[in-house]
Amino acid sequence: MAQAIRIKRGTKAELGTYGALQAGEMGFCTDTKEIYIGDGTTNSMVGRALSGTEASRPVAASVGRLYYVTSGTNVGYLYFDSGSAWVRMNAQSLTDLTGTIDNIAEGTTYAKVLKADISSGHVNKVSDGTNVKTAAEIKTHIDDVTKHRVINDTGTAVTDIWSAQKIKNEIELAKHNIEPQASVKDQHLTTPPVSPAEADRYIIPTAATGVWSGKTNQIAEYQSAAWVYYTPAIGWTTYVDDESKIYSWNGTAWVRTGGALQSITAGTGLTGGGQADSVTLNVGAGNGITVAADTIAVTASKGITVDVNGVAANIDADSIVYDTANSNRLMIGTIDGGTF
Repeated sequence: MAQAIRIKRGTKAELGTYGALQAGEMGFCTDTKEIYIGDGTTNSMVGRALSGTEASRPVAASVGRLYYVTSGTNVGYLYFDSGSAWVRMNAQSLTDLTGTIDNIAEGTTYAKVLKADISSGHVNKVSDGTNVKTAAEIKTHIDDVTKHRVINDTGTAVTDIWSAQKIKNEIELAKHNIEPQASVKDQHLTTPPVSPAEADRYIIPTAATGVWSGKTNQIAEYQSAAWVYYTPAIGWTTYVDDESKIYSWNGTAWVRTGGALQSITAGTGLTGGGQADSVTLNVGAGNGITVAADTIAVTASKGITVDVNGVAANIDADSIVYDTANSNRLMIGTIDGGTF
């Protein structure tokens, strides 16, 4: 019957507890399937590369041995024992490579670059397969201000372009000539309101006090807890809320220019409407009314009498009633066609 030779065995943890195997003694880790051989001091895994500093590397003499440099000079390099020399196996930098760039195969992943297209290690041409431009030509094109606008917030030339912030600022500045022409709440308030609402506006009158002092005729707008002032230019027009009137700045004063919601009230003459808040009634001559420069003549007839007391109309109390109790209305009392 054949004999089985079994080496010392157990888990790797058990090997660690056991310690160093005797010189030449082998041990098998049943869990990791690793084989170690001892030298009485340490256990070395069978097939494992030699390691240490390059200076402690043994003389090359056994073909197939591997040695890994763990520290010091040439750390990280792996060497192969050819029997007569240690040959470096791995590369860590371009200087480790031999050959030329022509050894790189052409294809979809790798490609060659012509030596003529490289200057001081840099590619100097760009091509789409049809058009070829050098870096110098591309730079000349990009720097040509006649072809490209450049951001210049202080310039106004056709080749200048403003940044988004500059454009925003210019829009806000332009709005200063538009926004003040919106409505104002009042033009006679001399004391700034205590609790104004955001965007409230006022025309500042003469003798204004507080923060409005010295800003006569300007438009004050409440923005972000502070008053902003606009000096009017000729032609600015605004609607005054509390008057329902439209005013324009003529360079000297705010004058009323519109008739929005104006009224005409009978009184001594007719008033209401127009800049002077009055109108003139032109009465044409005829039908018993004569128009002179300063007077109106009335011819007495059909119930109208003219004497030193003025012009009077005689009212028939039976048919036309003068009702003093109801706003002095004239009412028809009796309508009667009479008899033949």
